[in-house]
Amino acid sequence: MNKTNKILFIFLYFLINYSHSYSQDSKDTLSIEDYYNMSLDELMNIEITSASKISQKQSEAPNIITVIPKNKINQYNFTNINEILYSQPGFFPSYDYDRRTVGFRGMFEGWNNNHYLILIDGIPFNDNLYQSAYTWEITPLIISKSVEIIRGTGGALYGKNAMNGVITLNTYNADQIENIGISNFRIESNNTQVYDFLVGNQDDRFGMILGINHYQSTGNEYNSYDGSLRTDSLGNLMQYKTSDARSSSYLFVKLYGKGELEGLSFQYHEQHWDYKTGHGWLFSIPDKNEDLKEFQRILTLKYTTDNQSFFNWETALKYQKHHIDWDLRFLPDNSNDNINTYPKGISELLETNTENYWARLQSKFNVHDHIIIVGAESDIFIYSGDENHSSNINLNLGEFSDSNNTEFNLDPWFEYIHKQPVNNLAFYVQMISPKAFDKLQFTLSGRYDQMFFNYINDITDPTKPKSSKTFKMFTPRIAIVYIANNKFTLKAIYGKAFRTPSPTEMFGSNTYTLASNIENIEPEKSDNIDIELEWNINAHINFKFNTYWVQFEDIITYSEAVANLSTNVFSQETVGLETELNTSFNKFSGFINYSYAHRINEKISDYTIAESDSKVCWAPAHIINSGIIYNHNLFYSSLLLHYQSKVERRDSDFDGIVSSYRPNTVDSWTNLDFKFAYKITPSTELALIVKNLTNADRFLIKNYSYPFDYKLEKRSFWVHFLFRF
Repeated sequence: MNKTNKILFIFLYFLINYSHSYSQDSKDTLSIEDYYNMSLDELMNIEITSASKISQKQSEAPNIITVIPKNKINQYNFTNINEILYSQPGFFPSYDYDRRTVGFRGMFEGWNNNHYLILIDGIPFNDNLYQSAYTWEITPLIISKSVEIIRGTGGALYGKNAMNGVITLNTYNADQIENIGISNFRIESNNTQVYDFLVGNQDDRFGMILGINHYQSTGNEYNSYDGSLRTDSLGNLMQYKTSDARSSSYLFVKLYGKGELEGLSFQYHEQHWDYKTGHGWLFSIPDKNEDLKEFQRILTLKYTTDNQSFFNWETALKYQKHHIDWDLRFLPDNSNDNINTYPKGISELLETNTENYWARLQSKFNVHDHIIIVGAESDIFIYSGDENHSSNINLNLGEFSDSNNTEFNLDPWFEYIHKQPVNNLAFYVQMISPKAFDKLQFTLSGRYDQMFFNYINDITDPTKPKSSKTFKMFTPRIAIVYIANNKFTLKAIYGKAFRTPSPTEMFGSNTYTLASNIENIEPEKSDNIDIELEWNINAHINFKFNTYWVQFEDIITYSEAVANLSTNVFSQETVGLETELNTSFNKFSGFINYSYAHRINEKISDYTIAESDSKVCWAPAHIINSGIIYNHNLFYSSLLLHYQSKVERRDSDFDGIVSSYRPNTVDSWTNLDFKFAYKITPSTELALIVKNLTNADRFLIKNYSYPFDYKLEKRSFWVHFLFRF
């Protein structure tokens, strides 16, 4: 047993034994039947905090927002954030390289430009290299008692990355766990295993939570064409097996104060994952084994007062470390890039670290029922060099010369900012009015962000001349909520959001992994208008209708015209609608939603990409989701449906070779997932899950002119054992 495992074992042993030494009588937990039979009114009125940083009902929050409680996560067998989002209006599954991404309102979501912000108990948790929100399986749901989802902009309170949505994971305290802990064991027919464990307890002074998750899978492997356009002796494109094996582990520790220490909390998150690149880093399925490993370590310290007095305040600190260890294979033996030939292909080794230091100070005032929040945030990104960086070709200074497999030691991966911090400062304010005539409430929010840093403007110059750069952005929000009565609520929301270029989009150097554009790249921006009507038809039916207008400007993606350079490529304007119906009748509960997106304008700066200013391309225009649960005393079952219409390609997605290997559009498809769970005892469940029940063929678009699309998994069977102890 290594040192880390010994420490974990001792901590776990102490926590479990400690939990038995205190009475559970004071716990205010739901009974097992309540856990499965929350009424529709209870579901619709679970209070949320992410929309305005105060506790509110969903219907009164100044955002389009949904909360998914733990019982629904379990009953629909959601195992990661992606699966939750795919069931919500406006979102749809997307895929790029190895990543399962999430598109939104007619916009394809790529690998690099993730536009979501993840909060864990109100603290931002996005990756610091790509600024991505980790929404796939490497972020487990076992630590969350509920998940809040804001559709659309959140920049007025949270700053960068909150363009398409804000996803909040609300973690447990010990008195919110039924009994002492929860464990999950899931095994899939296609060799996937998922293990979860959560345990916690508290006394009058402090509480503790420990969560552990492990995921392992051989992934979705199948024969496919790729972007290398390799041919056999007859000139036909060759197929190769995709490599999708991946695994991840997550350790979560939370300590929090009680009594006189109420409001004080410390969290430790240790997140490790490894993966393969599927169709390859440059869409050339590797001819040799790759090994990609990463870990993220995050520590947070937070203190907040919330006694509903005139003045409350919060302070929070976060340390974040991201470590990567990549052994990458870009091109196979005897390949070329139309300039050079590489008899030994192209490989690169990189092991490096980046760090972030983040802080927030926030105050809340209640002045004659006007709630005023003011706050400031600071963030410092630091890159101090590489532990190992080498390649079989000379990548320093852009000299891509072949070497007959000689290993070259490479200069720093982020040489532009080597040992130079990247600084972010932000100030925000929000005012929530009292309800006029008990019906009308206004929320006004605004945030000013500034990123500034020094960098080497010419790494080829031996003198290393320095320049400086600043990005500034003000993001307002105006929200009006009209509560006509206990049945009707009307919301009108206007907001802006932005995303500054990430370190990987600005500072990549001496590498084949990145092509950066530090001199010309600009922040991404979005404007969003939502108008939502919510109608509680009766005690059993809730209906929501939302219409939106969204404009994205200067979206950053890989440019095909400039050797996969990360740069501003897209500006898109889209209108659409989203409808939801939630129901609950006796032992049945369910939902259905429909989303429609229509493109009304588009501008593209990359001449290799054809504009489409009148129809949505690379994304489905129509999406339907539906779910139903039947709950009995001894068992429950659920059925979850996702339908998406055909996906249009652009005119530039075709050429003479590609057009004969994939259809003109990606066909529409429907997916059904089924779960049947038997309650062996009040504390244990055994479930059978069938994913893709009808074994349908499902494809997600590969954008640009490539001879393949991404093929999703065929039917699979899962066994799930849940135990509360």
